[in-house]
Amino acid sequence: MTSNQNDIVNLVIAGTAGQGVITLKRLIEFAAQKAGVDRIFGSEMHGLAQREGSITSHTRYQMKIFANERKNLQSPLISYGDADLFICLEPVEALRRGIYASHKTMFVLNERTIPPILITADLEEYPPLEKIGSILGKYSSQVYFMNATDLALKFFSSNQMVNIIMLGFAIATDKLPFIKIEHYEQVIEEWLRDPDDNIKALHMGIEKGKEIVNSF
Repeated sequence: MTSNQNDIVNLVIAGTAGQGVITLKRLIEFAAQKAGVDRIFGSEMHGLAQREGSITSHTRYQMKIFANERKNLQSPLISYGDADLFICLEPVEALRRGIYASHKTMFVLNERTIPPILITADLEEYPPLEKIGSILGKYSSQVYFMNATDLALKFFSSNQMVNIIMLGFAIATDKLPFIKIEHYEQVIEEWLRDPDDNIKALHMGIEKGKEIVNSF
């Protein structure tokens, strides 16, 4: 994908409380700062962790702003249908936030499900991954799944690396232009515990992500 430096990049990150949605958002924004991005705005949801709530964040950035301020990024919130990339740490959350998607949107989803309370109480049914993919396919032909949770448990004996693996998956799509891998590595080294494992998880996500994207 070729991006103009004046383009506004719109990213939706969705998941459930405790999956590191806000951490992932901030890593991308800090990395964008290191890349010299002129303008970065974002929106976060807080306070739902104790409720096992649905968490969504928006990140928007513009590498180079115009002299005419009217053309530049102004709002932290993405307009309906204007998302370029969805990073979904829990698959059904992509459906909850579908209002931001359109034909231009790419989806990268973690396959591991976290059923909400109505599912565990047998009051609703969780849709199979095939149905989720089919519904998202009506927006876009770019819908990709990875079981980041299995990778995290297998190689790190912890699911805390899921969001970093999914970040690598997102990087592999080329939908996060102008930010280089070394910018993410620098932020991880500065801000996260166990930076060596997190950088390993990042590269694992990139490698597996490229395999998935290139297989289509």
